[in-house]
Amino acid sequence: MHAVATPGRTLLALFVAALAPLGGRGAALRQAVTSGEARDLVVLSGSVLVPRGSSAGTVVVLHGRTRVEGVVREDLVVLDGRAVVLGQVSGSVVVVRGSVALGPGAQVGGDVLAGDAVRVEPGAAVEGRVRQGVAFLLRWPGRALGPFLTWAAVTASTLLLGLLSLWLAPRAAEAVAEAARTAPWPSAVWGALLVASLPVGGLLLLASVLGLPAGLALLLGLALLLSLGYAWTAYTVGRLLVRPPRSRVLSLLAGWGTVRAVALVPALGAPTWLLGAAFGVGAATVATWRARRGGAARRRGGRHREGAHRFAELHEAEGI
Repeated sequence: MHAVATPGRTLLALFVAALAPLGGRGAALRQAVTSGEARDLVVLSGSVLVPRGSSAGTVVVLHGRTRVEGVVREDLVVLDGRAVVLGQVSGSVVVVRGSVALGPGAQVGGDVLAGDAVRVEPGAAVEGRVRQGVAFLLRWPGRALGPFLTWAAVTASTLLLGLLSLWLAPRAAEAVAEAARTAPWPSAVWGALLVASLPVGGLLLLASVLGLPAGLALLLGLALLLSLGYAWTAYTVGRLLVRPPRSRVLSLLAGWGTVRAVALVPALGAPTWLLGAAFGVGAATVATWRARRGGAARRRGGRHREGAHRFAELHEAEGI
């Protein structure tokens, strides 16, 4: 039975093909898991080997071949490629677009699912289901693909918010990037203070009857504010890579790709998002303060020039 082509699977394959070049020079090399602590592994493009005597946590390969001779303690997920299991996988083996081969002595604690063929040699043991030609839908399987789908959702929303910000207020985005570049420490301090104090303020408002609507609005708006802050940080990074007068959109794409590639590392995803969101909010605060100060200075300068002009007209009229 062959896999059925579905829109979700086609989009997923295109997404994998678009991300494969981001793997860079190192991703084309064969990557081997060394002995030691079992850590999660995410590879954009390339070959992965878990040798005998070594172990890994969750293994996610976007494009490439995977060979397991040791132990994978969680799930093995390959979006586009081939998986060969000669050792042990405690979770499921999922290959969205490609085949799976289980050698003699292979042990899989969950399911074995593949978009193409599944070959099971005598002596291999699978506790769950074995299915080939599976037409994967985006809503399945949440347990195996959940971390990647979360990363993809944040990646898409960051790009959307960044483009919307450039479209609605391009000068404001440029001012935020300038504030982040010229005043990084004030931006970091203000961001940390706001991220720490705004949730507390929202909870305090929720505790009172009169402040309940304001507290709800503050806490709900905080999620949007932090997401915008992360998008502003991505744009700032892009402005360092693609400097003016080159396209703002090109700068956003460069920064967006950089920060989301870093977020692929499991241990860095959530911390870098929070730090980037706080820094972006702080930079926006500094930019707003600079704009208000500049506007006040221009108004004072205008009043001084107007007063001097009237003084000159008065003295001219009196013949002085």
